[in-house]
Amino acid sequence: MACLVGGGLMIIAGLLIKLFPPKSINSVYGFRTRRSMSDQRLWNEANRYSAALMILSGLIVLGAGVLLRSSFIILQLIMLIAACIITFMLTEKRLKHMTKSQGGELSGRS
Repeated sequence: MACLVGGGLMIIAGLLIKLFPPKSINSVYGFRTRRSMSDQRLWNEANRYSAALMILSGLIVLGAGVLLRSSFIILQLIMLIAACIITFMLTEKRLKHMTKSQGGELSGRS
């Protein structure tokens, strides 16, 4: 049940950010990390990329929850937490790569 709800919430959050992306850097709505908030271009990419990852990981977690049913609630919760951590880490890795590929333009702001 936790993965059904958690996976569903991840999908909804990803769709909301995809359909209504935050236009400017803010401290209320969007993928908010020091790196993503350091530059508008990084902010836009972080929200675009993390929304896609949230939808994908939400579908995976939801599917796993349906297959496992409620018999392995601890495993489902671990999968949900792992999906959130992986989404965060992959998005940050992408932003880090973007700052390095820009040479000196953005690398000092990370």
